[in-house]
Amino acid sequence: MHLGLGLMFIGIANVAYIVTSTVYHPMAAFHRYLTVSFVPLAALHFGHFFWNFPNNPHKTLSRWLLLSQWTVTLLLTGLFIHSTAGGDRWFRFSAHYWDFAEWELSSYIANLIALFVLMVPAIAVWKMIRNDRKLRWTIFWMMLAFLAGTLLPAVANKLSHAGRMSRGTFQVLYNLMTILGFFALIVIYVNKTLDRTTFLAKIVGISLVTILVIFQWLSYASYLQAENAYNRLRIKDIKLSIATGEHSPDLQYLIKYEPEQGVSFVYHTGPPELPDRIRDMFRVASSVDVKAAQGVATPFNHEEWADGYLQGYAHYLTSEDSKTTEERFKDLQKQLRIRRIQIRMMPQRKSDQLEANLQKWSESDGILQPFDQAAYNAWRRIKEGSSTSEEKKEELFRYYLPVHPAGERYYRDDPNYGHLVCFAIPGSRPGEYYEAGFSYLAYRQQQMDVAQAEFWMLIGCLIIVLAGFRVFFKQTLIDPLQALLRGVQKINTGDLNIRLPVQVQDEIGFLTGSFNRMVTSIRTARGQLQDYATTLEDRVQERTLELQDTVKRIQELKTRQDGDFFLTSLLIHPLTSNQVQSPGIQTDMLLLQKKRFSFRRWNGEIGGDFCSTHTIELRGRRCIVFLNGDAMGKSLQGAAGALILGSVFESIIQRTELSQEIQTLYPEMWLRDAYLELQKIFCTFDGYMMASMVLGVVEEDSGLMYFLNAEHPWPVLYRNSTATFPVVEQDRIIHKLGIPHSEKNLRIYTLQLLPGDVFISGSDGRDDLIIGADSEGNRIYNMDESAFLSVVEQSKGHLPAIQDNLQQRGQISDDLSLLRIELQGQQAIPRVEISKQELALKASDPSSYESAINERISDLQRSGEPVPADLYRELFEISFRNQDYEKAARISDEWLLRQNGDTRYLYLSSYALKRSQRIEEARIQAERVLLRDPHHANNLVNLADIYRMLGLVDKAENCIERALELRPGHKSAELIKKALSELRAEL
Repeated sequence: MHLGLGLMFIGIANVAYIVTSTVYHPMAAFHRYLTVSFVPLAALHFGHFFWNFPNNPHKTLSRWLLLSQWTVTLLLTGLFIHSTAGGDRWFRFSAHYWDFAEWELSSYIANLIALFVLMVPAIAVWKMIRNDRKLRWTIFWMMLAFLAGTLLPAVANKLSHAGRMSRGTFQVLYNLMTILGFFALIVIYVNKTLDRTTFLAKIVGISLVTILVIFQWLSYASYLQAENAYNRLRIKDIKLSIATGEHSPDLQYLIKYEPEQGVSFVYHTGPPELPDRIRDMFRVASSVDVKAAQGVATPFNHEEWADGYLQGYAHYLTSEDSKTTEERFKDLQKQLRIRRIQIRMMPQRKSDQLEANLQKWSESDGILQPFDQAAYNAWRRIKEGSSTSEEKKEELFRYYLPVHPAGERYYRDDPNYGHLVCFAIPGSRPGEYYEAGFSYLAYRQQQMDVAQAEFWMLIGCLIIVLAGFRVFFKQTLIDPLQALLRGVQKINTGDLNIRLPVQVQDEIGFLTGSFNRMVTSIRTARGQLQDYATTLEDRVQERTLELQDTVKRIQELKTRQDGDFFLTSLLIHPLTSNQVQSPGIQTDMLLLQKKRFSFRRWNGEIGGDFCSTHTIELRGRRCIVFLNGDAMGKSLQGAAGALILGSVFESIIQRTELSQEIQTLYPEMWLRDAYLELQKIFCTFDGYMMASMVLGVVEEDSGLMYFLNAEHPWPVLYRNSTATFPVVEQDRIIHKLGIPHSEKNLRIYTLQLLPGDVFISGSDGRDDLIIGADSEGNRIYNMDESAFLSVVEQSKGHLPAIQDNLQQRGQISDDLSLLRIELQGQQAIPRVEISKQELALKASDPSSYESAINERISDLQRSGEPVPADLYRELFEISFRNQDYEKAARISDEWLLRQNGDTRYLYLSSYALKRSQRIEEARIQAERVLLRDPHHANNLVNLADIYRMLGLVDKAENCIERALELRPGHKSAELIKKALSELRAEL
C-alpha cells in the first residue's frame, strides 16, 4: 500500500509540473500546491514502505509516526497556500515556468522533503540488520534504487536553484533518474514480493521504461539542437536588420549603444523607453572593451554602483592564468548570478542576516570582493529608507549587474514589451554594441512545435506497448500461458484427462510438452497404484511367507556365526592376558570389544583389539614386555587378525624364555626382531589383514622403557597430574603391520620412567567418539586426538575412570583397548651427584679428577654398595678425550652393564670399541644407536666404517648414502665412500 501511494503521489507531482510548465500564464504557478504537498507525502510513504517490508514489528509506533508526518506536511502545505494565495508570482526564465516568490517556506518544505528522504536509508539499514542475509541484499538494492530516484534529483534541484547548474541539465537528470530509480525499485519488489503479478505486466513495464528513457535522450538531443538553431537564426536576423533594415516578425526592438552618444533605438514596436539596466550593461561592456584594447581609464563618469565593475572586471579579466578572457568573463558572470540568487532568496524579515552576509562577503577574499564591498556600502546607506525589502534588493542587484557575453542568449522582463529573448552583439567600432529583443511567446511556440511532435510520437509508442503487446503476444505468450494455468487448475481438481496443444516450438512450447508428459506419467502411475491396491492383499500374504522363510534362514546363519564367534573368543582369550607380577612395575589393561554375541548359554564379545604383557630376561635384567594392538576389520575379520597377532607374539615370548642366545640381545635388538617377525607374518596376507600396535620393553630395575609405534595412536605419559604425548613424530611413521617395506622406517623410542609415572597406550576407540549429530541427522565424530589427554587427567590415569569419562563425552563407536604401566617405589639404580668442586677440578686438572673418581669407586666396592653408572661415564669421558680408546672401551663395558639410556654415549662407546678393534661389539652399539636415532649422521658414518671393516659393502654403502643426504659434504663420509668405491672395484 505504501509503495503504491508513494508512486501515485510522485506521479501526480510530476504530471502537475509537466502540464503547468507548458502553460504560459501566471495561473500556472498554482501547480506548486500539488508539488509542495505530494512530494513530501511520496517521500514519507516510501519510508513506511521500507518499514513494513517484509514485515512490521512495531506497527503502533509506525502509525503514530505516519500520522505526525502527515500532520506536519499538511500544516506546511496550508501555510504555503495561505502565504502565496495573494502573493507575487514571477516567471523563472531558467526553468520556463511560473512560480511563487515565497523563498522561506519553500526552503522549509525542501528541508522537510530532505528529512523524509534521508529517513529511508536509516530505516532500510535498520531492516537490513534485523533480517537474514538474503533479504538484506534485497533491501539494500531497493534502497539504492530509491536514492537514485530521489536523492540525486534533490541535490541537482538545490544546485539549479542556487545557480550552480543549468535548469535544463537538472530537468534531464530529474526525468532520467526518476524513471530509472523507481522502475528499478518496482522491479526488485515485484521479484521478491509474494503479491500476485503477471508476466505480461513485467514485459510491458520494462518496455515502457525503456521507451521513456530513449525518448528522454532523444528529446534532450532535439532540444539542444532546436535551442542552438534558434540562437543561430536570431543572430543572423540581428545582423540582417543592422545591414538591410529588414526585421524579423518576432523582433520587438533593436537598440544601438555608442560610447559617445549612449543608447538609441534602431527599431522598436513599443514605446521608446529604455530601462537604466540596459544603459548600464552596455556602459560596463564598452568600458571593459576599451580598457582591454587601449589600457586607458573607463570612459563614463564614476558612479558608486560601478565601483565593483571598475575594480573587479579590470582585475579579473586581465589576470594571468591559463583561461582565455572569454572563459574568465563567463566564470565571473556565473558567480554574479549565484550572488543574485543568494540575495533574492533571503527572507524579507531577515534584513539583519542579509546585512551580516554582505559584510562577511565584503571582507572575504574572492573575485566578487569589489562587488560585495560596493553593495555593502550601498546597503548601509539605503537600509534606513522607506523603501520595501524587495525595492532594496532591486537596488542591490544593480551592484551585481549581469553583463552578457556577445552572442549569448539572455532574457528580460520589460513592462512595455513583456518577456523577451535577448541577444547582444558588438558593433564595428570598439565599445559599440547592439541588443535585439525577440518575442518570448514566439520562441516558446517554436519549442512547443518540436515538443508536440515528440509528444504524439511518445503517445503512439505507449499505445503500441500498452495495447499492441497484448495483440502481438496473444498467440505466442498469453494464450499458451493461460492454457498452462487452466491445465494446472484441472490437475489440482483431480482431472488427469487433459492434453494441451503445442502451438509454437519455443520455451513455452517446451513447457507445454513437458506438462503433457508429466500428466501422462501421473495418469500411468495412478493406474498402476490402483492395480497394486487391488492385488495388495495377495501380495502381502506372498511377501509374508517369503519374509518368514528369510527370517528362518537368517536365524540359522546367525546361530552358526555366533558359534564361530564363540570358538574364536575361546582361542583369543588365553592370548590376551596380563602375566606380569613385579614389585616395581604395575600393569593393567582394559578391553571392550564392539561386537557382542550370545551362543547358547554363553555371552561374549569379539573384536580386533589386543593387549598382552609378559616378563622376560634380556642381558641378565628382568624386563616387562607389552603389546597393545588393533587388527583392521570388523567382528570376525578383526578377531582373526588379533588371533594371529597374539599367537605370533606368544611364540616370540616363549622362544625368548627358552633361548639363551635371544636373552643376550639388547632391548632394541629384541624389539627389532619381534617387529620383523610380526611384519613378515602379516605381509603374507597381501594386504587383506593388517594391524597397528605399540610394542615395548621396560627394564624393571631402571624404569627405562623402549617402544615402537606401528601407526597406532600415540601413547600418553601421565606425570605430576599432567598428561602429555611423550613422542609425536610425523616424519618417519612406521606403517601398520602387513604394509610392505614399513620396516625401512623402523624407529625405537626410549622413555625414562620416574617413580609415580603412568604410561597408557590405547587403540583408536579412545578417539572415535560420536559427540552429536548435524542438522541432516549425520553423526558428528570427535576429530581432536588431544582430547584424550584431558580425559586421562580427569581420570588421574585410572582405566575404569577413563572408560567412564569417555562414555560421558560421547558414544564409543569402535573397539576400545587400554594398557596401563605404572612405575612404583624407588629406582634400583643408584644415582650420584658431581659437586661444584669436582667439576672445577675436572676442568683444571683432569688427571686429579680421574684419580678422585677411581678412589670413590674403590670405596664403594669395598663397602659392598652398588657403583653408580655415572662414575664410569665420567671415567669414560676422560679416556675418550685423551684418545685412549682401549681404556675407554674397557670402561664402557662397566657403564653398559649399569645403564642403557643415553644414546650419545652409546655412539661414543661404539666409536671407542671400533678404535680398539672390537668390531663386532662396536657394530652392536652402533646398530642400537641407528634404531634409536636413524637421523644421527655421525653414527651412520661410524656404522658404515664398521660394515666396511666387516666386509659388508652393501650395508656400508647404504649407510653412507643416508649420511650424505642428512649432511652433504661430510668429510669422513666422503673418505669412506671413496674407500668403499675402491673396495667395490677390488671385489
